[in-house]
Amino acid sequence: MRLAALAAVPLLLLACRGGSPSRAPETTAGACPVGADPAILALGAAFVQAPPSVGVSIGIHRAGAVECYDFGVMNRATGAPTTSRTVYEIGSLTKVFTSALLARAVHDKKLRLDDDIRAYLPAAYPNLEYDGQPIRVVHLANLTSELPNWLPDRPELFEDLRPEAIPAALVALHRDYDRDQFYRDLHRVQLRAAPGARPRHSNVAAQLLALILERVYDQPYDSLLRQHVLGPLGMEHTAFHGDQSPAALATGYDQAGRVMPYMDMQDLRTAGGLTSTTADMLKFVAVQLDETRDAVALSHRVTVEAEGDAVGLHWHVDRGPEGSRTIWHTGGTFGFSSYLVLHPARELGIVLLANESDPQAQTRLVALADALAQHLAAGGERPAAPPR
Repeated sequence: MRLAALAAVPLLLLACRGGSPSRAPETTAGACPVGADPAILALGAAFVQAPPSVGVSIGIHRAGAVECYDFGVMNRATGAPTTSRTVYEIGSLTKVFTSALLARAVHDKKLRLDDDIRAYLPAAYPNLEYDGQPIRVVHLANLTSELPNWLPDRPELFEDLRPEAIPAALVALHRDYDRDQFYRDLHRVQLRAAPGARPRHSNVAAQLLALILERVYDQPYDSLLRQHVLGPLGMEHTAFHGDQSPAALATGYDQAGRVMPYMDMQDLRTAGGLTSTTADMLKFVAVQLDETRDAVALSHRVTVEAEGDAVGLHWHVDRGPEGSRTIWHTGGTFGFSSYLVLHPARELGIVLLANESDPQAQTRLVALADALAQHLAAGGERPAAPPR
């Protein structure tokens, strides 16, 4: 069940006119047409004011047309405004890019979703099964692998730390953690239940899926991503930190306004290390709304339902009346929050990127997306056609 059930943006926000959106000129490469819908301007302004937030960028794709809205700043010290070209960390939204590669691999007959993952590992792992039931490839992508969330799995290191100290401790733990150590620690994992039944977030599963894709294609993950996703879609401003322009990168903050470290850990890149812009993400949204594409349809197909949650290949799928579906994923890092939601029947996709991370950030982004979708369903202003 989506976080949207927990909160909704009050209707009075539609009348709010406080504050003003970022209106930096959008004339350079990689920009998105600036929207002017008064209700959306009010919603965005309200988001960064109550409670005070740093910055948020809104991207909307509707029936083949796109528009972007930007509010707040990308850096409090400089006061530089957010734009559709501002680069944000997108956290676990990285995982749906991996799922796009997985669907491609299935199409290319490089592997099957029901394959035992041990067929693609560099050594024997008798521990990666429970009562004779192995972890299968699909379990890595639908959150049911029963693998831990982190490797190394050292919760005791964080038990006595203040919340603001945890990011630095996590960065230190992963600074020199490499692939060989990951495979070594994987030998020590003990499954506590049979895979395939209970969706539960696991960065380890996402990391392992990326390693398997590298193995079946005999290519690095970065290369696969550029060749099959980023390159064909013209997503020139989506990359890992080492390949990103520092000047375009927003600064991330926690709820107290402290600057947070970037999620730039080599071993966790494929689980949550991508950075992107709303303009770029709308290109990805356009493809994800086209379910005539076999790989897209496969990634959205529900592979497990449990505890009120239906999951495809990383995508969460909510079913509505008359067969309608809402397909979504969230992302979060130490200083950033993100949300991507698709309404295929309405040809509508919304991406929200924010440079603040706090306990309510995801709930507020989902509520904002719900308010935007409700407004657009009621006949909100049509966005401009994308530039050719």
